[in-house]
Amino acid sequence: MQIEELLTQADHLKQEAKAVIKETGIVDILSKIGKIDFVGSYVLNLLYRPDIDLFVSTDNCSRDKAVATTKEILDNDLFQTVGYANWTKEKAPNSLPGYYWELVVYKNEKRWKFDVWYTSEQKIMSIEKTQKILAKLRDNPDARGKILQLKNELFDGVKYKDNMNGFKIYEKVLGEI
Repeated sequence: MQIEELLTQADHLKQEAKAVIKETGIVDILSKIGKIDFVGSYVLNLLYRPDIDLFVSTDNCSRDKAVATTKEILDNDLFQTVGYANWTKEKAPNSLPGYYWELVVYKNEKRWKFDVWYTSEQKIMSIEKTQKILAKLRDNPDARGKILQLKNELFDGVKYKDNMNGFKIYEKVLGEI
């Protein structure tokens, strides 16, 4: 795929993501338990696949709130899959203590996945990295196309090859973040 096609696709996915976020009402649900920060490719307008990452942070992250929120998500009946994990006792893959939801909704024949972390952690590296990447993208407008091209080359249909993820791809193009 050519860079122009990848840029157009990313812009289109961003618009679809906004619609999916609005239609699911996920912001209204999650804002009841904490401050919401979208991170990664959605914020950076570097969507290559229908995947939205966000954090919900609060001073008082509790199991009761997580369970009540899970019930509300289930009751709104807008997600086809609702996965829930308690990472307060075990070390989470991203080293954050808290709760995680994987939410899946189908829109326009696409499977949209939300990765949601609910935590009381004050310093969330993904939020800080997203802000740094935004600044680097402003200084280097050609980088957006290069990042999308690399995502296209590394995508294996489900995930990125060679143990890559979005942030590693951004660093490969933009340098250390």
